[in-house]
Amino acid sequence: MTITGQTPASRVQLDKRPAEYLVIADDAPAADHARAGRTPERRVLYVERRAEHPVERWAQWNELEGACLDADGAVRLLAYTAVSRGHAAHLARREFAAFSAAVRMGEEIDRHLERGARGWLAIRIADGGSDGELYGDYEEAFAAQERPEECTYFPISPLCPWTPRMCEEHLESMTHLRHGCMVYGRPTCR
Repeated sequence: MTITGQTPASRVQLDKRPAEYLVIADDAPAADHARAGRTPERRVLYVERRAEHPVERWAQWNELEGACLDADGAVRLLAYTAVSRGHAAHLARREFAAFSAAVRMGEEIDRHLERGARGWLAIRIADGGSDGELYGDYEEAFAAQERPEECTYFPISPLCPWTPRMCEEHLESMTHLRHGCMVYGRPTCR
């Protein structure tokens, strides 16, 4: 005898196996973030586990993609391998934060390189921002920071430009190093 309103036991997933999730996210900066000068954040609007059957997967993708196209703003459909809806939402936010930090770091470096400046730059690991100053050496850059342990320090020169990928990799490795999860030069966390 089946009780109405309950999911059959064969369809309940009690373990945390990775699955593919579809995430609808809005990357447009919120008005309060823009006014406060804060780093933009990705807003996760909807998360759904991806269907198993290929025909259902195709229909599901088309339906959600259509909803994104109908919406105003920078609404996007993304896919992540995660263990839950919350984990998929976290991955979407983390990916956007890492991308934004790398872009901001690149802008900070380029601003100094456009003037042909050389020196040491202090970049905040969390958001890729800087205090806007160039310093003579590492010690001077370190001493000038309010929270020096939250920054990364490196020399810049017009002879050695930084690519967006280099900024992204540097911030990622510094994040892992700061958390203490680097073993033999590789991160142990994800």
